[in-house]
Amino acid sequence: MIKVFLYNTKDTQKTAYIWNTWAAMLNSFQSVLILMVISRIDPVTDAGVFTIAFAIGNLMLTIGQYGIRQFQVSDVQEKYSFREYVGVRVITSCLMVIVSFFYVGIHYYTGAYDFEKSIAVFLICLSKTIDSVEDVFQGRLQQRERLDIGAKAMTVRLLGYIITFISSYLLTENLITASLLALLVSLFLCLVLNGTAIRNFESTVVAWEGRNVKYMFIECFPLFLAAYLVIYIGNAPKYAIDAVLSSQEQACFNYIFMPVFVIGLLSRFIYQPMIGKMALLWHKGELGKFLSMVAKQSAIMIGLTVFVLIGGFLLGIPALSIVYGVNLTGYKAELMVLLLGGGFLAYTSFYQMVLTVIRRQNWLIAGYLLGYVLFLLLGRWTVEQGGILGVSVFYTIVVAVIAVYFAMVILWGYKVRKKQMKST
Repeated sequence: MIKVFLYNTKDTQKTAYIWNTWAAMLNSFQSVLILMVISRIDPVTDAGVFTIAFAIGNLMLTIGQYGIRQFQVSDVQEKYSFREYVGVRVITSCLMVIVSFFYVGIHYYTGAYDFEKSIAVFLICLSKTIDSVEDVFQGRLQQRERLDIGAKAMTVRLLGYIITFISSYLLTENLITASLLALLVSLFLCLVLNGTAIRNFESTVVAWEGRNVKYMFIECFPLFLAAYLVIYIGNAPKYAIDAVLSSQEQACFNYIFMPVFVIGLLSRFIYQPMIGKMALLWHKGELGKFLSMVAKQSAIMIGLTVFVLIGGFLLGIPALSIVYGVNLTGYKAELMVLLLGGGFLAYTSFYQMVLTVIRRQNWLIAGYLLGYVLFLLLGRWTVEQGGILGVSVFYTIVVAVIAVYFAMVILWGYKVRKKQMKST
């Protein structure tokens, strides 16, 4: 029954788009949906704990995924075997759990977290570990041009996690119980669905070489560091606000900051299925078609940004006020600036993928380190001088600078490859 559901597809490309859209939407909005329920029951303690737990979980997820997904999908020559990708993912996922444990333990020991908060944060970090493990199977299926199968499995698992979390919290009003039950359901669905999905796509190579695992760690380190810095930059305004303003203003910023990722998430489900095709075009030397795909996606993202800005201007504040049960009137300017920043953030994510395809991922570090240093030096000052609006403008400028830098590196890489082809 499960196999029929996963494999029975007439038009794989169309089905991949549809199911990948659902998976991306659920993955993007799971925290929003869950927080909508929690905020109605305990808008102070549990809502705050869940928000920070999810942010920490996403930061830890960068350790588990290690930036390998895009590298794996674009490995069209299969430089590394699937078993080697799995081996690396097992190591990084175990490391993710260990780091999460010590992170929570240190905060509990110092008194920053109480026992209940520590358990809740760790459980949500564990649920993100499942995302990490599943991702390597999703990458294999996409590499074999069967993203439709992986997207179906991911959609069902995420739906099960969200429904279990919400229903458990409504029944028990206990964040730890809801987190634990949702974790167990997610683990069960991950094993059953992905175990069935990957059965026909396992590598014919039985053994894996330790040196290849080492090389993969080295080769993908820039992607990992970039992903880690992206999450940090995404949360940097929250750190700066926390150091200067009140908890109430921090909460209001979190509410209007939530839609920032909408543009990136909407664009991601459009370009994610294209990674394999773009990698093939680059590998074959069809640079004109490759650049055309990049330009087309960039134009689509401009359209999405304009659409979201119009929607945010007309409906943003009233909608967010209703969703979270808080009066956000007076934060319209901040919301619009942040949505514009969300557009630039989407470009950084897309261009990061393109740089990975053309194997210029080493250049990612400089861009994200620039953003990291800017926030480290000026983040708190912008809050002190301009409040929430000030840090919102600064955030938008930082991600815009990173996006422009990535675009310049892509054009440089394109010109270098074109010159190399002419000389051969």
